Amino acid sequence: MNNQLSDILSLSNISTQYRKFSKGQYVEFTQFNEFLDFFEDQDRLSRVMLQGVGIVCGLKPNFVYTNKVLSGIQLSQGAALTTDGDLLTLNNTSEVSEDLYVSDLKTINLENKNYTHFKVYDNFKVNYPAFHENNGKGNQVELWELATAQEATSSFQPISNLSDLDDKYLLLYLENYEKEVRPCRGVDCDNHGVQQIRNLKVLVTTEAGINNIIGDDSVLLPPDPVTGEVPTRIIDRIQPHPLFIEDVLRAEKQERVIVERLILENGVDAHFSSNDIKDLYKTALENNNYGEFVFDKINKIVGVIGGQSVNHAAFKNELQQCLALQTGFQYAYDAVKDLMDTYSEIIKWLPKSFTKAFPDFGSFPKHILLGKLTSNIQLDSFRHQFYNSPVLDDEKATERVKTLISRFFQQTQSFRYSNSFEGQAQIKITPSQKLNPLSNKAVPFYYKITKELLKAWNFDKTSNRSTGENLGYGINFFTPNTQLPDDPLNFNIDKNSFYNIEGHQGMPYQQAVQQIKDIKDKLQLGFDIMVLSLEELKDNKDLSKAYFNDYLEENPGLEHKRGVERGGTFVMVYETIGTDAIVIADFSIPYICCTPKVDTKLSLPSSVVCLKSDIIPFTVFPTNGIVKAVVDEGLDGGVITVNGLYFFDPGAISQQLYGKEITFTVNGKPTNCSIKVILEPNVDIEVSSVHYQESGSTTATVVFTVSGSNFADYDYSWDFLDTGGWVPLNPDENGHVSYTFENLPPTRIPTIKVRVNGGGCSQDIAISDWYVKPEEPTVIKSITFTEGGDCCHQVNRAPVAVARASQTTIQLPVTDIDLTAKFSSDPDNNIDSYSWAQVSPLPSTATIETPLNKETKVSGLVEGVHVFRLKVVDVYGEVDTDDVTITVLRENELVPSLTETSYQMTGTETIQVFRVGPNVSAGNKFWVKVYQVQLTILATSSDTPITIATKLANIINNTTEAQWRQFQSDIASPFPPKASASGAELTIHLDTRNSFVGDALIS
Repeated sequence: MNNQLSDILSLSNISTQYRKFSKGQYVEFTQFNEFLDFFEDQDRLSRVMLQGVGIVCGLKPNFVYTNKVLSGIQLSQGAALTTDGDLLTLNNTSEVSEDLYVSDLKTINLENKNYTHFKVYDNFKVNYPAFHENNGKGNQVELWELATAQEATSSFQPISNLSDLDDKYLLLYLENYEKEVRPCRGVDCDNHGVQQIRNLKVLVTTEAGINNIIGDDSVLLPPDPVTGEVPTRIIDRIQPHPLFIEDVLRAEKQERVIVERLILENGVDAHFSSNDIKDLYKTALENNNYGEFVFDKINKIVGVIGGQSVNHAAFKNELQQCLALQTGFQYAYDAVKDLMDTYSEIIKWLPKSFTKAFPDFGSFPKHILLGKLTSNIQLDSFRHQFYNSPVLDDEKATERVKTLISRFFQQTQSFRYSNSFEGQAQIKITPSQKLNPLSNKAVPFYYKITKELLKAWNFDKTSNRSTGENLGYGINFFTPNTQLPDDPLNFNIDKNSFYNIEGHQGMPYQQAVQQIKDIKDKLQLGFDIMVLSLEELKDNKDLSKAYFNDYLEENPGLEHKRGVERGGTFVMVYETIGTDAIVIADFSIPYICCTPKVDTKLSLPSSVVCLKSDIIPFTVFPTNGIVKAVVDEGLDGGVITVNGLYFFDPGAISQQLYGKEITFTVNGKPTNCSIKVILEPNVDIEVSSVHYQESGSTTATVVFTVSGSNFADYDYSWDFLDTGGWVPLNPDENGHVSYTFENLPPTRIPTIKVRVNGGGCSQDIAISDWYVKPEEPTVIKSITFTEGGDCCHQVNRAPVAVARASQTTIQLPVTDIDLTAKFSSDPDNNIDSYSWAQVSPLPSTATIETPLNKETKVSGLVEGVHVFRLKVVDVYGEVDTDDVTITVLRENELVPSLTETSYQMTGTETIQVFRVGPNVSAGNKFWVKVYQVQLTILATSSDTPITIATKLANIINNTTEAQWRQFQSDIASPFPPKASASGAELTIHLDTRNSFVGDALIS
């Protein structure tokens, strides 16, 4: 009889191979035993590794009394697996074999066994280490063996004599040893082998005995005095589990904040402030010391199954800082409530998390603990549960629990509501869930979004490698198929029963209401909005606004949810802090309440009006609504009443509001109505010079000079001939406009009329008495040049500057283009220098690498429109300039464009090619500027790049020679341009004998 633990454990040494028998082979006992050992080890390993260990089912005790005296302990049938792979079930001896070498036959077809007797049990045959003090090195603990009436011998005594039942614990023990071999006496020993004894014992011990059987890892055993080896121990390293922590499965919930208590305790006439509401939440948090008991339980669970412990003191400090703020204090309450929800998820999965991937073989190799004999609790820390193999854990309960513990830790670390965050957020509505676990809800905005938090937020999404599908305030939602960020509310939200509304606390309530309403109306979300004032409202006609006390008395179900459920009402409470009415808290009720069924409406005939205009009427709905301008205190927003009707008076507004948008409310509710009051243009126009082409000619070129503040911001229309034919012509940067009159009769000099338009306001100017009679020619009969020479030779002609770019439209991240002056010319071939400069925007935002070269590179362009000017100077100082415009689009932007793609000069012709595209939107203004004449096309909703190119070609071709001649002063007869369209390309042919070249732009 070997009492070494290695001999007791079948899995201490595993057979990894065996030999097959050959025909006619003499088989040694070692070979045959090797064969049996291999398959037995595989069977045991399969049970332990692929199924689990512990009590599978049944094996529960029940007392049997006769005449109020204990007559038996009934144990139900069941099944259990030891860590050595033994399958234990209750059985009865059904037949005793007559052959000495065959074991007794057993049956397990029974519901229970009734144990009526007991005796002291001595484990001397095996010396199972767990039954001896110091793991086999001391005396045996107290043990009693139970037996049925059929099994009991004279050494047993009735069960009624078993005393002190409250201190008794039940266990199964598989007594496993080899029967001693006796010499063969007249019998063929070939029929005999070493009999393996396997007796299932039902034992009773005390609390001290059961603690010894479980073992204490902290007790060190002395080494063997002969070999020096430290003995192998039987210590139950599986049985400790977080379920056995006191009250661990009790659901923990945050105390509700019932706002109506303010009125119940103080009366409806009491005045309340934000501090009173804050105290409700502060008290609820202080009642459980900011959730400290949950932190204690989490740390105890972490001590058993691993994970990061949580620091309650640091978390409490963060919450107290949040509670010190004027707004956002409700989020401190939310954070603790979130932790309670996480804990609820943990205890939901905790009972299912009895899994062991590699059970310690020495934990309970030959015994199973059945628990306290008189226990009436469902979870007995002295009863082995069944610890599944991970193979059978379809729901991965253990990993879920560890992930949830990680989320608990991340929540305590990521809470971030602070002064630096207050008032800087933007309002966002995120689809979420109403009743589902926190895992399925959107991540609240008061958590700092990190990869660690998202990995722990939803176990299923993390397992599927889709943490990016979590929704939340600070999380980009990616549209299906494109992976471009978009608003999740644009997609299917059938399964989302709740809307998180965040970012509004600390914001002026009018602004918050308007932003939430805009999102709600744009995306058709099913909830309503209500605003409550902590100050009593007088003459309030706005049905979407109410006094806090009155509303709370009529709707006692107000509760802070960090948003609103579908079909509910989102309620914001505001308080005047300083000069602003700030949102300090929010609540919701699960029904639509008290907001108007018909929306208020307000409109004006125009959105822009001149300061000197007459008063204009408002159209108000409802008709008895009160109209007010949304302006700063002390300013006049121009709202007046005449005979009970509302009008807007431009002349009444405060000077600080000139040029600014003014909005209005009806009954205190924001509207979409707005207006801007602008000043009329105030410019001067005078004739600066009149030039006659030749003496006595009736063809005169008049140069006008426009001056006045902001003169370049206006649009100008001219009626040069006083015939009602208006020509749009804006002055250059110096304020100059030129016009050539043909066949001007001195007897009928027209009055030139100019209409200056700016933002809907106009100024009319008339210019008369501008005509100057040309001087009579002076005849020179003879000139003597002392130095010799001819007066008619060496007359210098000015150069012609032509600025072109490699691309006139680029898109970020491209930031470089090339500029060239190679198309510039000089009739006398006397160009002396070139220079480049940026003229818009100023100060310069780009770098011209070699500004004095004929060709140069521009780098560092940013989004916007950039204008670069080429200056060409000849050797006589004559100067000409030309501008080129570069449009830089933002990255991924699809905007309409009109881009020059080709420029070439052939003989007397210049050919320019422009491309329209890639898209056209209604309202885009396209124009071509040829010979300084601006021809405009305004796109409609049906236009495409092809139709725009065709329209531009038509407007060029349909301009008559006479019309071109009016704006061409260099030569007597201009050569009209020709244009053609092919697809989205516009080609313009210009005659180089005209000094002006074409250009094409879009706005």
